[in-house]
Amino acid sequence: MIFDVGMATGLTLIQTIGAYLRYLPFEEKLLPEERKRLWKYILLWMPVAFTIYLVLFLHEGLDVTTYKKIHYFGWIPFVTFSLIVIRNEGMRHTFVAGMQALWFMLLQTVSGTLILTILPPSLGTGVNRIMFQTALYIVCFVVALPLEQRIFRNLLPPKLFTGNHLAGWCFAILPLGFCISPLVGLIERPLMYTWTDRILRFFLLFWGFTIYRYALFMGQRMERMQRDQHTNEILTQQLRALEDHASLQNARAEDVRRARHDLRHYNRLLATLIDAGKIEEVRALIEAQDRELLVPPLTAYCESPLVNAALTVYVQQAKEDHIPISCKVKLDDPGRPREVDNDLAILLSNIIENAVIASRKQPENRREIYLSLSYIAPQYVLSLENRYDTQLDIGDDGLPVTSERGHGTGMVSLRNFAEKYNADVDFEQKDGTVRLMMYWLG
Repeated sequence: MIFDVGMATGLTLIQTIGAYLRYLPFEEKLLPEERKRLWKYILLWMPVAFTIYLVLFLHEGLDVTTYKKIHYFGWIPFVTFSLIVIRNEGMRHTFVAGMQALWFMLLQTVSGTLILTILPPSLGTGVNRIMFQTALYIVCFVVALPLEQRIFRNLLPPKLFTGNHLAGWCFAILPLGFCISPLVGLIERPLMYTWTDRILRFFLLFWGFTIYRYALFMGQRMERMQRDQHTNEILTQQLRALEDHASLQNARAEDVRRARHDLRHYNRLLATLIDAGKIEEVRALIEAQDRELLVPPLTAYCESPLVNAALTVYVQQAKEDHIPISCKVKLDDPGRPREVDNDLAILLSNIIENAVIASRKQPENRREIYLSLSYIAPQYVLSLENRYDTQLDIGDDGLPVTSERGHGTGMVSLRNFAEKYNADVDFEQKDGTVRLMMYWLG
């Protein structure tokens, strides 16, 4: 009974250790309440798991078969809790679970090797072997904890592998692929493996981590190339927006100069008509003069030239396409930091353009765009709504994805902005309306 209780306790700790290692890659992105909820589930499940393991040992006996059953199936509830709390991250969960399984095999191999080399042969078989290997596994975990924290906190692959659906899943299942063959082969085998088995497992783990590091290196390199290419594209887009804004300003200024130039001639002609008593002609001339002078000026949305240019160009684009658009901007706080304006102008250009493109595909009676942007120290709040009846494909990060060539730049810009400024992004499509909400600290 004492051995059963001890083994149930040890295996519960091992499963909790696995949950902790799988938690570390997501730790920084989780909100405090999400962390508390995840660990509440884990801590509440631990006594349940202990009871299940203990009943299993008491019912079926403490042997290699029950020991392996717990290792093969005991992790499932803990992973389920992570999936419930950390949503829309199935690809990353798969990858992290595979890497944690590789690490589990490494610690198991190390602990088994220590038993084979240090303990007397009589203590390396049967129940004694199971007990000592469980204890040594926990000891190895504690000793390697600083290294484990460093590895798993920096474990998640670059976004290149999670943005492309096919390439992302191929990379995500890579660690599990390294684990499945040896784990399946161990189902019917005893715990006492030969030195050849141990050497082969060390080599398997070595090549698994080597391929992982190489894939990360290549992924980061390609990600930099994509980022540089995207930067060039959005800078070109921003330059085009500024040029369009300048053209609009020049056109308005030219209209005003022409009207002023003609004002003297209007006045002379008006005086002549008054002297001749031609009142109707005077009235018609005044009305024509009003039409010339009352050219609508460009709307000034805010003091930032970059943000104002982006809004002016794309709001004007919506109006030219007969798309009703409402734009409310409040960035007048004198203490507002201006460092964000460049990136904000690019973001606004992309998301408004996306809304305009989507609205063009709608019937004329179902076209609307609402934009709201405000700064209330120290937080920015951005909201964009537009009508779109066609169902969008949503990616693992909760944002729409498209495989259509030449499209998707707007969402890339949004993801880059959110990552750079640690913005909270909420996107939804409901009842034919697409809503985007963003919050970040200035």
